[in-house]
Amino acid sequence: SITNNSAAAGNIGEFVTATIAAASAAPLTNNTGLTIASISLTAGDWDISAQLEFVLGGATSTLHQSSISLTTDTLSTQAGGAGLGTDPLSSLPLPTTILSGTLSQPIPPVRLSIAATTTVYLVAQSSFSVGTESAYGTIRARRMR
Repeated sequence: SITNNSAAAGNIGEFVTATIAAASAAPLTNNTGLTIASISLTAGDWDISAQLEFVLGGATSTLHQSSISLTTDTLSTQAGGAGLGTDPLSSLPLPTTILSGTLSQPIPPVRLSIAATTTVYLVAQSSFSVGTESAYGTIRARRMR
């Protein structure tokens, strides 16, 4: 039947999410991966997506990367990242510029098919030399089968 409630755990359509709010943005270190949020997924076939926000405080930045990963504080590889879909890594190269403000970086859905409960991480990494950067965001997963 059609309804507006959430699918129960273990059922198709189950939704799992974790959000770190802007007020809790985590400080980044140059060229070092940092886990921003994580979710625990039970065995099944999942579509996972994310949205990461980089907060730049007068930063001289050249590259921002966000990733859905199976390893804490570690970016996935571009294609097939450790069993994660086809493209779990989002990269945004920038000219060397001093920037302030917020830079949004989405990660479109990637597939993860797992036989046991697995933790999935949203990881941020930035290349910058001046100023400060921090990150916050949301990781979400929907059970497909």
